[in-house]
Amino acid sequence: MRVLLGLLCFVAMFEVISTGLIPKVSGFKRPPPKHKILRQTKEQANQPENRKMSCFFCTFAVDGVQALIASNATDMEIADFLVSLCDTLEVEQPHVCKNIIFAFKDEVVFVLERSLFTPAEICGAFIQDCGHSDAPLTHMWNITIPGGKPPVKPWPTIPEGKPKLKVLHFSDIHIDRQYAVGSEAYCQIDSPLGTYAMCCRDYQDEVELDSRMKPKKILQPAGPWGMPFACDLPYQTFESAVKHINKTETGIDYIMVTGDFEAHDSWDYTEELTRQNINNMTDLFLKYFPNIPVYISIGNHEAVPQDAMAPHTMPEYDTRGPQWLYKIMSDMWGNWIPQSALDTVQYRASYVVYPKPGLKLISINTVYCSEFNFYLYVNEIDPDATLQWLIEELLDSEQKGDRVHIISHIPPGDDYCLKGWSHNFFAIVNRFESTIAEMFYGHTHYDHFQVYYEPGTRRPFHQNWISPSITTYNWLNPAYRIYDIDGGYEGATYNVKDAYTYDTDVVVANQQNKEPVWKLSYNTKEFYQMPDFSPQSWSDLTDRLWSNHTLFRQFIKLYYRNEYNNECYTDYQCRYRFVCYLKKGRSYDESFCDKLTR
Repeated sequence: MRVLLGLLCFVAMFEVISTGLIPKVSGFKRPPPKHKILRQTKEQANQPENRKMSCFFCTFAVDGVQALIASNATDMEIADFLVSLCDTLEVEQPHVCKNIIFAFKDEVVFVLERSLFTPAEICGAFIQDCGHSDAPLTHMWNITIPGGKPPVKPWPTIPEGKPKLKVLHFSDIHIDRQYAVGSEAYCQIDSPLGTYAMCCRDYQDEVELDSRMKPKKILQPAGPWGMPFACDLPYQTFESAVKHINKTETGIDYIMVTGDFEAHDSWDYTEELTRQNINNMTDLFLKYFPNIPVYISIGNHEAVPQDAMAPHTMPEYDTRGPQWLYKIMSDMWGNWIPQSALDTVQYRASYVVYPKPGLKLISINTVYCSEFNFYLYVNEIDPDATLQWLIEELLDSEQKGDRVHIISHIPPGDDYCLKGWSHNFFAIVNRFESTIAEMFYGHTHYDHFQVYYEPGTRRPFHQNWISPSITTYNWLNPAYRIYDIDGGYEGATYNVKDAYTYDTDVVVANQQNKEPVWKLSYNTKEFYQMPDFSPQSWSDLTDRLWSNHTLFRQFIKLYYRNEYNNECYTDYQCRYRFVCYLKKGRSYDESFCDKLTR
């Protein structure tokens, strides 16, 4: 049984091999970035230049665990070995090395005892050419989708002179309650393994435990308004954005928040801290937007441990299930959604609400597709029948002639989303393309989108909006978005007419010692010269980004909301990675990118 602790090596060891492109910030060369503790690490580990090192660390850790098992070591001794290995290799702060292992230990062991993994498959499951695995990340399953799809009509033309809705979109807020002004924002260590996962924090409680943590010269002091480094957002910066919007924007019809309130310190997550943070954010919205509905989708960082949301089919659901979290969400969301919607919140953290007559908004829990929701590896098939529930809601809207907006956290085309769930969701969107007006996501922290292409014909039939984050993590400036949406009258299309993205430069705010200045970054239709926001127009934009190097460089600057000084626009593989992601409406599927040739 204890051999299954080997997968914990994956959780800890992948922190050492995250790499990336290297811009400069405030005169400092950006180190290889630490992404979210679990997000994107698998992708980076599987880059050809990283696989050898990734495999070495993973197999070294697994071999060590197996040796301890052979000597009849206890579970605690095995966990202590992993902590010591993490600390010795200077993978992380001593506090993080200790807590990250214990944060995930119980969940991973419980799941792997009931899954198909074997010790030999531990590394191969996540790293190519490092052993063999049946690849549960790409396991396929099918859901029954009803026939009777209506004939496909042209994308609706939005009439002029009709009413419109104003909708505010926040995503990935990630407030860091331990943000420490004056602490190290650059967070560099004398180690070939790069930087720590989170900076702008005071780790003084570790100084006596580890010589690495002795006081040293601060290279980049954390300013009061946040830093575009590997730092999450100070509370006062988010409040600044909310106050600014409250003063400058009138007529907001509703607000969308697509997940992630918690900081990235997943090693320190507790149920009580989550409850306190959610209650605090609820009070903030009620204070500044007392008469405006707020519609929220749940993020993977709300879970304890991170991403851990077991479906009802999980053994021991009563003790391991996320009912405590769904109760917190239900209490929060109950301020803005009707009592009739709260039953589905408590069951699957999803719900339906009608912001306007003829418009159904569906908030769906996509943490049920997260590859780091280890509980899904016991049974990946349609957790809590969420996709079946979605089909029923869409079928109901199709029959009534309603338009639908979907809001959620993880974009289904991101490889963070398990292949089986993603491909089934893709098929559902294709079936109900005439009913779904728009889809809004977050999670990646970047400013981009994804186009859905019909297999075979390659016809673009839908797209996702993916909103930039309000947090600065990782090497970003804070941003939010406001949409003008056709709506509020009979026969409205409820399609987006235009989108306005706002951001602020926290470095300037720190230098001037003044509250951040929130300004319009760009108007989507004008900046990209799009005639409309039809799937065809988004597809045409991806083609222009591929062929027009100047436009691509402008896109990259908006994508990161920061100076980005690499020459990616001349590098085929780099450009391919970005543009293919825009064409990738299904995870683990780059088949729609085959025309991106040199």
